Amino acid sequence: MALNQQIHEPLSETADTLEDCIKEIRRKYGLDFEIIQKTQVKPTGLFSAFKPPKWQVRYVVLPQEKRNSHMRSNFSSGALTAGSNMNQISKFQAEQQRILEENKTSSSAQMKAVFDELKAMREEFQANTLIQQSEKHPNIIKIENLLEKNEFTASYIRKLTDTLRKESTLEQLDNFEYVEKTTIDYIGDTISVSDLRARSKPEIIVLVGPTGVGKTTTVAKLAANYVIPSDFNNHQSKEVRIITIDQYRIAAKQQIEKYGQVMNVPVSAANDADELHKIIKMYSSGVDVILIDTIGYSPKDYESIAKMRKVLNLNASFTKIYLTVMASTKASDLREIMRQYEIFGYSSLIITKLDETDCIGNVVSVLNEKNKSVAFYTTGQTVPRDFEKASPVGLIKRLTDFHVDREYIDSKFTVIE
Repeated sequence: MALNQQIHEPLSETADTLEDCIKEIRRKYGLDFEIIQKTQVKPTGLFSAFKPPKWQVRYVVLPQEKRNSHMRSNFSSGALTAGSNMNQISKFQAEQQRILEENKTSSSAQMKAVFDELKAMREEFQANTLIQQSEKHPNIIKIENLLEKNEFTASYIRKLTDTLRKESTLEQLDNFEYVEKTTIDYIGDTISVSDLRARSKPEIIVLVGPTGVGKTTTVAKLAANYVIPSDFNNHQSKEVRIITIDQYRIAAKQQIEKYGQVMNVPVSAANDADELHKIIKMYSSGVDVILIDTIGYSPKDYESIAKMRKVLNLNASFTKIYLTVMASTKASDLREIMRQYEIFGYSSLIITKLDETDCIGNVVSVLNEKNKSVAFYTTGQTVPRDFEKASPVGLIKRLTDFHVDREYIDSKFTVIE
């Protein structure tokens, strides 16, 4: 086969171990290759059941014009994995020193054995490093950097890029426009949006969540969007009532009462579960929506959260409970909040203060990880504006430094109601 054919056609190498495959490919082509698939192959023939599987690596030899850029990407990949590689180097050096200390001898045979061992360790380290670097296409590295910039979690990025590698050809990966668009498709498909259709009349909506996330203002925005005819409510004004159980923050109670007066929406206060049930019963006829504002607690205040759960002992089939969190909450804190508030059986999330952050990867990652949907998000302080029904488009358009045509995003993810 001619060399120029070898450059473009996938080749394969089979050996007992993955490291042996890499070493053999490297012996033939140096660093001028790119791995496209690694699989374990079961042996065939007589006594095959007693033989261990072998490794098979499919790869392509890089065209001449790509070799320099490939070398640069290897250096770039090395920088990305510098932390793990430095750890391996430190271990290697420590082991090298240990062996030398244990073998302080003038015997040439013993010294040869020592250096043979050191050489084997060095080759293993180099093979592992090569595996890390060779398997990453430059555009995979580029999209990983972009996702990290948008604060997607490491596990989300890994799943996304694994899918990208498995479902794309090498030619497709060479095209960053394709990689970027496919990444957007993946992100959009992992954003789950709540079904907002009313399940009962009155529809009872409860907002729970930590202090400071803007629950009271969000309740006011929800009320306004139900009361004022618009696309939000199919241009049909709803009869709305507000109940607050936040008796500890006088300012919050006064704030929601003021909003109620402006919107001509009655506001009631409940101190305990009995009062809450009485007020709901009072509003049960002639009302479309009952909104309940609650006290905000730190996710670490387990006792207070448990007490509030007893107050909100409502019929689950007639109630939608939304966990309200800020868009800028870091992923680890978001996981903790979701875990502690799980006792409320919340159906979905409301993401507030989306205008105060440039990164939404943390929210998308954790919602996908926890298999939760998003119902609404707020984008400012103005009531009734700065409030939207959640959609993949609304979140995707807030990604930083992605260059995908807006018309494509709209056509791909806009849901016609």
